[in-house]
Amino acid sequence: MQEDYQEYLEDVESRLIFGEANSLKEAQKLTYNQFIHTYTFNYRLTPFKGEHEFLYECPSQVLQQKLQDLCDAYKKFFKHEAGYPQYKKKGIDDSIRFPQGFTFDEENSIVDLPIIGKIKYRNSRDLVGIPKSITITRDVTGWYMSVLCDLGLKPEIDYKKLDINSLVGIDMGVKRFATLSTGEFFEDLQVLLKPIDEKIIKLQKRIKHKVKGSKRLKKAYKTIAKLQKKKADIRRDFIQKLSTQIVNNHDIVIVEDLKITNMTKSAKGTVEEPGKNVKQKSGLNRAILSEGWAYFFKCLEYKLENKGGVFKKVSPKHTSQKCSCCGHISKDNRKTQANFKCVKCGYEDNADENASVNIAQAGHAWIARLANKQEAKASK
Repeated sequence: MQEDYQEYLEDVESRLIFGEANSLKEAQKLTYNQFIHTYTFNYRLTPFKGEHEFLYECPSQVLQQKLQDLCDAYKKFFKHEAGYPQYKKKGIDDSIRFPQGFTFDEENSIVDLPIIGKIKYRNSRDLVGIPKSITITRDVTGWYMSVLCDLGLKPEIDYKKLDINSLVGIDMGVKRFATLSTGEFFEDLQVLLKPIDEKIIKLQKRIKHKVKGSKRLKKAYKTIAKLQKKKADIRRDFIQKLSTQIVNNHDIVIVEDLKITNMTKSAKGTVEEPGKNVKQKSGLNRAILSEGWAYFFKCLEYKLENKGGVFKKVSPKHTSQKCSCCGHISKDNRKTQANFKCVKCGYEDNADENASVNIAQAGHAWIARLANKQEAKASK
């Protein structure tokens, strides 16, 4: 694949030189499909199974799904959207996906999988819609099954009929997990995760004194993995409950379009130009990543879609520096993390609450523009 990638780069360059494409993105789009597609990977499956006979014990559709994932990873790499696909060690992210051929006996909580057969499962909630695929995942605590269901097409939203009074802006933070434009806020998630983090730190310090390859070392690693799983479960539970609460109370939710990857870039710099406040920045990065903002936005989006509501991301530009009362924008308006005071009109408020109101105002403007567009389109 690395040789294919070099050939791909040469083809992209030649398209640009000879005018076959007007931009780099256009040249990449025209070129990468010639080098990588699903058929190429599936064609290589049969000879690969001949080299590794144990693969015949696995359903072919499961292997094809893994090849599809690998194909998607290479496509992202060829389009410069991600790095080169990495080999996965055995026992890390173990999962298989069945796109068809399975049946459910919900009354007895039994699923019948191709080749594997009937398996008893403990149901967390009833199936809604038409099951399209099943993903079986293994982690340190056991085996889990998630079912992808088709709920059907959602009707087009009529923005003129939306209850504008149910609109809420949400500002994400580290000290506060989320602050709503209604004045309500939710405490930092780290309060729940801190006790587990302390246990993990203690165990990690003890690991360096254990003998490499010993049973005690393996046991310590397993304990840390269980604690990490517990952290993930607490985070997921917190976000699911909070997102459900917000969606039940509001039909329109507006958040900032945060570039979390850019926000959490390292501040180390280089040897020639070392970064500043590296420890503080790394601590902030850990805090942001552990909050699970992207997952929170995802939950809000799909729950609002199922409800028939609206989820929108707006530009975060100046939301923390703009006065929600008079609209004046200045860095001096927010001299501390927690407090906001407008240098023009003297308005004072919590900085996160002021930002959430600005986000809500941007949402109101967006809804008004869409309603006007729909009205103009209908009048033609």
